[in-house]
Amino acid sequence: MFLTKNQFLYIRNAEDSGKIFMNGIVDVHLAEYGEGPGAVVEVPQVTTLLGAFSGFCSGYALMSTNTHGLRVAVSKRSDSAVHVYNSTKRERKKFQLMAIRPRKEDRWCTVVKSVCQMLQAAELPVAGFNLTFKGQSAVADPPALTAALSSGLILALDRLFGFHLEPNTAMRLAYNANRYSDVYQSRLRDLITIFSADPGKMIFFDLDSYDYAFIDYPFRKGSGVGSYFIDCSLPADELAVEVALFRQNASKAFGMLKSMMPKGSRMRSLTRKELVQSYPSIPEEYKRGIIFVLEDTAAALRGLDCLKAGDAAAMGKLLVEEQRNISQLAELTSPEVDWLVKRGAEMEAIRGVTEVSVGITGTLVVLIDDGSEDIYRKQLEEYERIFGFHPVMREYTPSGSIKVIPEDEYPLI
Repeated sequence: MFLTKNQFLYIRNAEDSGKIFMNGIVDVHLAEYGEGPGAVVEVPQVTTLLGAFSGFCSGYALMSTNTHGLRVAVSKRSDSAVHVYNSTKRERKKFQLMAIRPRKEDRWCTVVKSVCQMLQAAELPVAGFNLTFKGQSAVADPPALTAALSSGLILALDRLFGFHLEPNTAMRLAYNANRYSDVYQSRLRDLITIFSADPGKMIFFDLDSYDYAFIDYPFRKGSGVGSYFIDCSLPADELAVEVALFRQNASKAFGMLKSMMPKGSRMRSLTRKELVQSYPSIPEEYKRGIIFVLEDTAAALRGLDCLKAGDAAAMGKLLVEEQRNISQLAELTSPEVDWLVKRGAEMEAIRGVTEVSVGITGTLVVLIDDGSEDIYRKQLEEYERIFGFHPVMREYTPSGSIKVIPEDEYPLI
């Protein structure tokens, strides 16, 4: 359970003497505010295995969660102020609930302000509070950070102030907070994944109808072929500008394509050949982006069949094709990632490697034959020697949905 005041003072004194390093969200909140949190929420990290950019053509996506997301802790204040500590970035913000105004320097705090404005508009009695959050999603791109932080904060404040929100209501509030920001907006499919994910299952989305279905994830350690995350440990903003620019260009490209296509046509059904032959006036740069997105959504559809069949060979081949498109069509890769992918392609026990979307660039998923994991780990050691970044390899098993937790279950995250 959460630490008492006396336990906190013992830890604080031990820390001051160099005997202990405080890591968990509960301990960080205690250190920051001098009191324990009234509620702690675990927000899973959204993982888009295939179809990360398919929203531009209302296509398909294969998604899940994993535990390396966000931890959110809140406690009540006696005034109407909100104090926020982003422990991962070691940045602090504060504002008054009675005078919420957007500021250029807000950045990630825009999400906190937006949630407070949304709760006030919904006539929910939010009062002053202290907030601490930490985890990979704290340094993710704006859509991923917004989905994680808005969801976690709403659930934490629900518990702290006794709103008694139904999950669908909490998700709707998180999505509606988008209206208060132009940049920090969440994606609906990310929120659905955060609130609905089941352990051991992928979610297959049709982004035209927003229908979704749960599919067992078969590639687990002990099944013959396991799957692993490789966190390349690149700087959090690596390729951030390139990703943002790609999204801007893709939005313009698909806007142009939509204006040219017959009414009622589905962009996701367009083939590469049809695009080249029927729309010659679209600039080549835009055309490459469109082709990548169309291939991306087609890969998600094919990936669904691979999952249902438990076909590791076909899934591995699909991941190889996806990574080739990421590199050649979207140009969203780096020398470090390319090196790891190339090393994997040279190993017989590796079925496939590709970058996946978790809101942070430089995250890979690799399919490895059982018993061959150490072979790839040796490549990671070589990677660290060459590039100076310490990669982390961990098993990828889809986790569950957002939840209030009674204790700090993952103190090192």
